[in-house]
Amino acid sequence: MSALFNTFVLLTQIAAILAALPPIQKCPLSDSKCIKASAQNALATFTAGIPEVGVEVLDPVHFNIIKINLSGLKLAIKDSDVYGLKKSVIDKLSVDTEKKLVQLNFHVAPIELKGKYKASGMLLILPISGDGDVAIKIKNIQVFMTMPFEIVKNEQGNDVIDIKNYKYTYENNENTHFKLTNLFNGNKQLSDAMLTFMNDNWKLISQEFGTPIVEKPVQKIYAAIKTYLRSQPLAEITNV
Repeated sequence: MSALFNTFVLLTQIAAILAALPPIQKCPLSDSKCIKASAQNALATFTAGIPEVGVEVLDPVHFNIIKINLSGLKLAIKDSDVYGLKKSVIDKLSVDTEKKLVQLNFHVAPIELKGKYKASGMLLILPISGDGDVAIKIKNIQVFMTMPFEIVKNEQGNDVIDIKNYKYTYENNENTHFKLTNLFNGNKQLSDAMLTFMNDNWKLISQEFGTPIVEKPVQKIYAAIKTYLRSQPLAEITNV
């Protein structure tokens, strides 16, 4: 009776996991067009999180703290959320089985960060200080990721894709809008002047200080992809 009950529980757990997984169209690993379409179709479900296999929610994706200490600027963004990843468009997704490399290119339009900030020091040529709410809206960001992998056996003896690490670059060529409250202890004249300066010089500010902010979501995306692929036997998601 106990063995039968344990089997029932196991089957129930497996059914729950399968029900939660994104719908996957099986594709040969060499068919980049098919793989891209399959991933795009599953994106909304994937970014909503799959707790049954350890994939956390990616939209919104939460960060306890993001720190920037560059070029004279000290900025801490706390208790922040990034919105928009579920609307990502996958431009390229390929799996090179010879080089053992996954390439993922995608863009998001728009993507927005909201949280609490504390800033001091210099922002380009101007002094800045403040402690309040922050909202950063990027009109269109493109991300290019490369991820080396190996095919390994999981605990059940099934082949799975094990992504080892990642490299990425990004482009932000359209517009970024900054909104910060309580700059200069609420001094409206100084605050308005700083926000005008920031939004007029969004490209320089993005180039100088954007990487630490972009890095955090990219880390989460990488972790989610790695966790998901480690949880899925290769035979279940591809035609190899």
